[in-house]
Amino acid sequence: MNNLTVWIQFITALAGCLGFCIVFHVRRSQWIAASAGGVLSWAVYLAAAGASGDYAGAFAGACAAALYGEIMAHCGHAPSTIFTVIASIPLVPGASLYRSADSLMNGNPAQGRQLGIYTLLFAACMSAGIVVTTLVFRAVSKQVYARKHRQ
Repeated sequence: MNNLTVWIQFITALAGCLGFCIVFHVRRSQWIAASAGGVLSWAVYLAAAGASGDYAGAFAGACAAALYGEIMAHCGHAPSTIFTVIASIPLVPGASLYRSADSLMNGNPAQGRQLGIYTLLFAACMSAGIVVTTLVFRAVSKQVYARKHRQ
């Protein structure tokens, strides 16, 4: 993949996330911060997918989105869901879901099943990345808060 292709992907990730900020009624002051998370998650996905495959990329990108969401929520005094959901938008496997449904509708059930399984596994890896990162971050935050207030 050449540099121009990567930059186009980053720009479209940013633009897509900005669009979802508008749809989800995110405060204007948070648009850039929320959309930057989408670029970050896509960059992590590309790096991890290039090294270890799509499923590892989905997991790593979702971990990055969740960690970014938790940190931005702490800094911006807003719910982490806002940043995590927007940052996860570029990772959503919409194209493979469409191709799966298209294959099933056009009489190619084998390819439809294969793409459907890929889509489900990809989404499961994303979910696992978000859940694991959120749980670890909140457990660590709770420990840090408890230590800070014990002293």
